[in-house]
Amino acid sequence: RIGAIYQLNDSVELFGNISKLYEAPTNFELEDDAQANNATLDAMQGQVLELGSRGQYELGQGGFWRWDVSVYYALIQDEILSRDDPAASGTSLTTNIDDSVHAGLEALLNASIAISGSARIEPLLSLTINEFSFDNDATYGDNSFPAAPSYAIHGELLYRHDNGFYAGPTFDVVDERYADFSNSYTIDGYNLLGFRLGLNRDAWQVYLDIRNITDEDYVSTHSVVNTVSSASQIFNAGEPPSAYAGLVFRF
Repeated sequence: RIGAIYQLNDSVELFGNISKLYEAPTNFELEDDAQANNATLDAMQGQVLELGSRGQYELGQGGFWRWDVSVYYALIQDEILSRDDPAASGTSLTTNIDDSVHAGLEALLNASIAISGSARIEPLLSLTINEFSFDNDATYGDNSFPAAPSYAIHGELLYRHDNGFYAGPTFDVVDERYADFSNSYTIDGYNLLGFRLGLNRDAWQVYLDIRNITDEDYVSTHSVVNTVSSASQIFNAGEPPSAYAGLVFRF
């Protein structure tokens, strides 16, 4: 890897790097070779360019807003992909893909904004944008990779007091995604709403995390197949409305 960081000032920096990628197949992937002819899978190789910025600005009264944002573009050769074995559901078959492209953006923005001498509002936003695709593949052309939504957003808006109390809503917005390599079946995107609250002290912490308040029906995870059919059983339902509470002691 070769990289550089440029310090604009004491609080802001720009960075960039070029990296060489290499990943050998695992023993599990070798056992699941889709060719079934004892041929050895090739190691994945590639090149990736990343550019970004991170920093923080002071807002007064101890407040701030900060960011960490990067974009990347990777050209990959012999990427190892897995799909569900149609002859034995729940098991995987793996194979090398000649060329593929991984591009995207990752951003984290958060702030602490004073609303009184002892309380503040703390917004947080995390954004991921994905553009993963085959590159002129003999079978799949320039199809998008399954399982990866085009974007995923997570956010929070917490009230936090100096006595350790905090509370506020959370949300997740996830775009639609493909379930198969042929891009014949699209899984709907979904929106989730939650709520967090708790009390954090030096020696202990108590918290409550409420999820999926609106009872959203959604697919959380799924297996990947070549082409989804009416007989495919690959989808796992997301979590229903639920709550998690905990008590932590520190010694």
